[in-house]
Amino acid sequence: TAEPDSAGSQFFICVSTLPKLDGDYAAFGQVLAGMDVVDLIASAPNGGLPDNRPKSKQVMEEVFFVTPSSGDS
Repeated sequence: TAEPDSAGSQFFICVSTLPKLDGDYAAFGQVLAGMDVVDLIASAPNGGLPDNRPKSKQVMEEVFFVTPSSGDS
């Protein structure tokens, strides 16, 4: 939705620069392992512009949240 403060549980794993998201969304994570899986998702057939949504459902079977130690940047 384009409504302010209406974010739900969606998130983006960006594989390239997306100027339309700059300044409007917070960066909150980084892929530490499994970029091969990200590349597979990114190369899945999609419906084209404007959303490039995958034609088939993409499912993440495992996700791990890692809290950085105080010495990490």
